[in-house]
Amino acid sequence: MRFALSQLRKLPMPHSFYEEIDLSNELDGFEDIISSSLCKVTTTIKERGIDTYLCDFDISIDLVVEDSITLEAIDYKVEVKSSELFSNSEEDAYPIDGFTLDTKDAIVTTILSNKPMSISNSTFESDVDDSEDEEDNINPAFASLKDLL
Repeated sequence: MRFALSQLRKLPMPHSFYEEIDLSNELDGFEDIISSSLCKVTTTIKERGIDTYLCDFDISIDLVVEDSITLEAIDYKVEVKSSELFSNSEEDAYPIDGFTLDTKDAIVTTILSNKPMSISNSTFESDVDDSEDEEDNINPAFASLKDLL
């Protein structure tokens, strides 16, 4: 959502709104994301000073991502809450571009940081025999230490 600063100054704070955003173009450049649904976002904007706003996001989006081993499609849901600061003067904040506060970059960044780096539905059989007792695997150099416990 884009807000002109003059528009934000007129709104009663905190101001909440709901929107559904198509982020398919923004998420298209990531090779493990095959497709995405509309992103559902509830945002609450709070004023934190002159041209400084805190946005609390409640984000929900369904992604279809590639299996990191088989490259098959896997459905993955991202549901996350996030708080981001927008300002003209604060260093650790999303910049307000000119006279417009745009929340889209913060929402995309939150989605990308909350999706897994890799995901797989593949299962593998273990070659390790788990039937051995743990005591049988104790290094002889440390065997006398077990009596101390």
